[in-house]
Amino acid sequence: MNQHLIIGEFAFSVGGKTPISRMTRTTPGAFVEVPVVHGARSAFTGRANETININAKWLRTGAAEKVQTLRNMVDSVQQISDGQGNNLGKWTIKSLTEGRTELIEDGRAMVTEVQIQLMEYRNAD
Repeated sequence: MNQHLIIGEFAFSVGGKTPISRMTRTTPGAFVEVPVVHGARSAFTGRANETININAKWLRTGAAEKVQTLRNMVDSVQQISDGQGNNLGKWTIKSLTEGRTELIEDGRAMVTEVQIQLMEYRNAD
């Protein structure tokens, strides 16, 4: 099965009916602007943690279980790799937002939208 991204044991994939519709990765710079009397100067502060934002739209009634699997991963550090097998390192789930629409008679959603923000994990060692 081809995967878009793997977070711990969870695979985002078309075949698994958990495709990613959009993914953005932000790498912040290591310098900040410091205002001074006649202009500004740059100061090295070190690089802040990277973030990855994932948007997914799942079109099936069983998506709630997949979202719960992700929700259970919030309290631990996760290893992440992309669909090409590249190790992206360790990350934490900073936030997980779930939206359900097109509810059928028993309350299950036909469309589940998921937004996940991951934050790069660096320990103090």
